[in-house]
Amino acid sequence: MTGGEGERGLSDTEATFAYTHALMRGSGRLTTSFTVQGTFPPERVERAVRRWLGRLPLLSLRITGADDGLRFRPGATAGAHSLLTSPAGTDDTVAADDMVAGDDTVAGERLWRLRAGPGPSGTTRFRLTLHPAICDGHSVGRLVRPLLDALFDTPGLDAADRAVEALPPDTDELTYEGGGGCVCGVCGRVPGAGRGHGDGRRTRDVTPGVETPGLVAPGAVMPDGLMPGVVTLALTPYESRRLREWCGAGQVTVSGFLTTVLADALARETGRTEVTVATAMSLRRRYAERTLIAEPGCVLGLVKARLSAGATGDVLGRARANAAVLCSAGRAWRPERRAHAGIRHAVELEARARGPEVRVVDAGSVDTALGPHAARITGLCTVAARGSGRPGGSLYLSTFKGALTVALSSRGLGESWTARVERELSEAVLLRPALSPL
Repeated sequence: MTGGEGERGLSDTEATFAYTHALMRGSGRLTTSFTVQGTFPPERVERAVRRWLGRLPLLSLRITGADDGLRFRPGATAGAHSLLTSPAGTDDTVAADDMVAGDDTVAGERLWRLRAGPGPSGTTRFRLTLHPAICDGHSVGRLVRPLLDALFDTPGLDAADRAVEALPPDTDELTYEGGGGCVCGVCGRVPGAGRGHGDGRRTRDVTPGVETPGLVAPGAVMPDGLMPGVVTLALTPYESRRLREWCGAGQVTVSGFLTTVLADALARETGRTEVTVATAMSLRRRYAERTLIAEPGCVLGLVKARLSAGATGDVLGRARANAAVLCSAGRAWRPERRAHAGIRHAVELEARARGPEVRVVDAGSVDTALGPHAARITGLCTVAARGSGRPGGSLYLSTFKGALTVALSSRGLGESWTARVERELSEAVLLRPALSPL
């Protein structure tokens, strides 16, 4: 879709996530929470945010409806005061209504939300929420890094400010290279094998949080929770390494193993023998023009397959069998190149589907993306929201300083499911490797 300067139509991938987000009440948005060493006056944080927005024109975009579908259009300038204010609102209501404006459009609303406030013992807590049409699991660290650069006055930042990056290219115009190695994320090399220091916490986090548009003036202590109903397991580096080694000896990745654990738990909870599993795969190396693809943005595909689930016994054997199914689906996946009307219709059908579904995103290690700021950060965790639509859970895996964090958001399954999945995930990542070394 052609248009004016600084605007373009959303690609098939971007439009799919945008319609899903709108029709399923905020489904897919990524919320990243992290704690920074040090306290900062509000004016310093505001200055950092303005510089951050100046470097990332992606964050000033709006999504609007047009006759031919959804379009990215330039929004408010980076220095607009409205980006630094915060109308009152509550967590999920604001996240769903302000980042998505209902029917066809995301009219006039920003595609990000940032909250900052005092943390414990001389730290500052940040929570960044991003619309899924402009960010995927790979992009989170690439968007957090420039914010930290601006906050800490990283040398060379002013020159970077003047060199405003172009928008990510429309992948519909690129040449997709299918076949080759599988990129399903469940049978390749386990991501995030680096070592580092962690805080050793294992937490179950179901505390309601507060998200508001723009930057909230640092005045109230940040709540610990990312959003209601989230179960978070933060492993130590030792526990993470032991789990990776145990899975490697069983010839499956951590992601593939936990995909099967979650599918089995969901099948038992719902009385099903089959569960739909959607695994996220990065497409950044799947295009011939890969050098044109900018780091920020949404360049992601979802591979879906129906897996037999709910059995007991050899979980590693089932994980290997499931990985083979998802591998085949990953190799066969191709961009569909649909008109936006067709994408919207497909999302509407998906929103009405009632069979249980597991969605898994493995973002790997974020240490490299954060560069020199990694030493200043603790407690980094990302959660993928689960809006309306199918009952089930979205599992988000990431590794920071050698420590794996497993975050699950769920919907439509009640308290018994929360208790079951917390118990079964804890057993999977902590007890199995310790009690049954291979």
